[in-house]
Amino acid sequence: MGTAYLVGAGPGDPKLITRRGAELLRRADVVLHDALVGQGLLELANPAAEMIDVGRRAGESRWLNQGRINRLLVTLTRKHAIVVRLKGGDPLVFGRGGEEALALVNAGVPFEVVPGVTAGVGALASAGIPLTHRRLSTSVVFVTAHDREDLESEQEWRHLAGLGGTVVIYMGGGRIREVTERLIRLGRSPDTLAAVVESGTLPNQRVVEAKLGELAERAGVITGPALIVIGEVTRLRGQLAWLESGPLTGRSVLVARARSQRSRIVHLLSELGASVIQFPTIRSLPAPDAVLVPAAVQGLAGNGVIVFTGAAAVSGFLQALAQEGLDARAIAGLSLVAVGRETIAALRRARLKCDLPIRSYLPIQVAAALRRGRGHLEAQPILLIRDGGGRSALGDGLEAAGARVTQLQVATRTVDSRGRKNVERMMAAGQLDAIVLPSSSAAEALVAGGLVVPSGALVMAMGPTTAAAAERLGLPAAAIPDASGVDALVEELVARLTTPGTIDPSVGTWLTSASLD
Repeated sequence: MGTAYLVGAGPGDPKLITRRGAELLRRADVVLHDALVGQGLLELANPAAEMIDVGRRAGESRWLNQGRINRLLVTLTRKHAIVVRLKGGDPLVFGRGGEEALALVNAGVPFEVVPGVTAGVGALASAGIPLTHRRLSTSVVFVTAHDREDLESEQEWRHLAGLGGTVVIYMGGGRIREVTERLIRLGRSPDTLAAVVESGTLPNQRVVEAKLGELAERAGVITGPALIVIGEVTRLRGQLAWLESGPLTGRSVLVARARSQRSRIVHLLSELGASVIQFPTIRSLPAPDAVLVPAAVQGLAGNGVIVFTGAAAVSGFLQALAQEGLDARAIAGLSLVAVGRETIAALRRARLKCDLPIRSYLPIQVAAALRRGRGHLEAQPILLIRDGGGRSALGDGLEAAGARVTQLQVATRTVDSRGRKNVERMMAAGQLDAIVLPSSSAAEALVAGGLVVPSGALVMAMGPTTAAAAERLGLPAAAIPDASGVDALVEELVARLTTPGTIDPSVGTWLTSASLD
């Protein structure tokens, strides 16, 4: 029997999950997650983990009720070592985590609760609304808008209407008019200061401030997760708002992807305030060569080199060893080489010593680095662990340099294009401001995902090679930054998206002031 971990995902921003929560995601065999847990968080999980969506969004029917989720959690933990139940915010704050923990106790299943930043704290902090202030509010009440419909509930709301301090109402976006009218009917002044925080901590965060009696009208249609906050502390937002200050705040950028890991481009754009969509979703699955890993390791006889070419290659390799009851001791004495930043980070996360980190993927540079590190490559036994299909140019290059290379593909990538319709709707509505192509393979994955890019869309390519690949694939002519590298690409994109102009909603075309003239 394994252990179930009830992990708080935090209020939305992937960076706000706890270190313990992130660690468990990286080690998980299975992840059961809420519908509103963002893709950025799910990408922190072990690439080989089974991902199960057990949640629902507002207005959708739940395919699993709470009883079934409880039983599924128990069943999976009896089969797997680490089962993560990933819940938005904190598991024990309006998340039914208490019910799931009791189900595990009753079934005799070991469990651990990993707290998270609840939305009532995280989302309001990102909105610039402090929960307390010694001159304005010295108490806080958290309540859910989805309550029981009985006399006791009515009395609780009457008491709530008469309270001072700060009141935070969870899951109130879809019932904002009902909630505000109920509070006013039960005695709260319609002139009380209030606000709605939608999609808190995320780049598309929206905050509406108004008096309680006007809040529903001012807020309009709310499509994302939302909190209602009532109290004098909302008046401080005008001075304390900070999240919406980035140069790309309010902009949506699609970053094409050919790998499952989060990229530096995504990180930089998010830090600048952009709402970033990664498309298509790339998943890593075990490949047939994985079963050959134990024998290949034993064939090195403690003397040789293992070269990893991707984060999924590292995790697939370790899982292949684990299938035979082996662990890191099986590779004691072998030199571990990581090619690329993501691979280096994956070895570090796995707590394996990287004897030779190589940032370049170019075969000639990898061979040169290996030669410097090992002294020579002639007849050197090298086990090349890959996460892509076909023969590797790197492997061929190492063989040409004299090494004895065994290539094993331990993981394969699949393209999941389920988000395509949503992206196309955003394009049609003029809500997608730019598309970034980090590489030729990313451009190929974009086309493989079935996305039809309008001819006038702003498409930024990492360099001439990627732009040429985009043209061959029929994508619109891609703009190229003057200098090479991620920083130059992001700087050019910021310059284009912050130049005075507008977006043509019919095709998403960027119109500069010059073109408008």
